[in-house]
Amino acid sequence: MVGQTEETLTANRVPYEVGIAKYSELAKSMMLGDEAGMLKLLFHPETHKLLGVHALGQRATEIIHIGQAVLFYGGSVEYFRDMVFNYPTLAEAYKVAALNGLNKL
Repeated sequence: MVGQTEETLTANRVPYEVGIAKYSELAKSMMLGDEAGMLKLLFHPETHKLLGVHALGQRATEIIHIGQAVLFYGGSVEYFRDMVFNYPTLAEAYKVAALNGLNKL
């Protein structure tokens, strides 16, 4: 994980929204036979600024650096919505999670 946690954001009374992509929803995960995992994005509901990224699963280390870079540069969740991710890849989880979270607003 990189950035904030839900616990920290709640304790500091920072509003946030959550976007989730389950590995079981991704074609690449199905091809790899690794459907146990997920990617979670935490972002501010008004500014859409990325606050935290959590990746769980055997291949989490292969995708966490994408969120780390966007977080470091102060990017928003729209980056993931608007960016083209190769298909099929595990990185596609960022687009899925971004759309999941933005659809909750």
